[in-house]
Amino acid sequence: MLKRRLILLAAACAIVAGCEGGSHTITDHGRITTRGGRVVLNAQGATEATIDASGSFSIDGKNVSVDDHQRELLRRYYASATAIRQHGIETGKAGAAMAGEALKGVAETAHGDEDAVDKRVEAQTRKITDQVMKICDDMAGIKTAQDELGASLPAFKPYTVIMDEKSITDCRDDSKTERKD
Repeated sequence: MLKRRLILLAAACAIVAGCEGGSHTITDHGRITTRGGRVVLNAQGATEATIDASGSFSIDGKNVSVDDHQRELLRRYYASATAIRQHGIETGKAGAAMAGEALKGVAETAHGDEDAVDKRVEAQTRKITDQVMKICDDMAGIKTAQDELGASLPAFKPYTVIMDEKSITDCRDDSKTERKD
């Protein structure tokens, strides 16, 4: 039980530390990075592409012409990708709160109040799990927008491999496992 708590705490701290300059979502097939108000796409075998908040899309620094429907899909993609960063920060805050409970618990455990400490730490663990599920939902939002963009915007096709169903399923399965532990 303590080992799992420490692993969660370390992961949460890493998330907070990594959120200072942007965020990275890495899958087996590429990477999505938020930095400088843009979402940067790196798919295996493809040139770097960017999406901004207005729904503009560029590949290798060259703007790609999009219609209104495609622009809306690009905005949805952008919103889901940037939401991962915010939900990561919230996960880190929940991890910090759990660390606080664990530290308070050290003193309380010396006085024999282990059950109360366990309950408070478990409540914080549930908060972390809930935040992680939001990240999983953000990933699903990226996948949906990505698939629709691949079908309607030929230039986007090489980037449709970045977020795959397995990454989303693994995220959700890991979160469900943490809830049961």
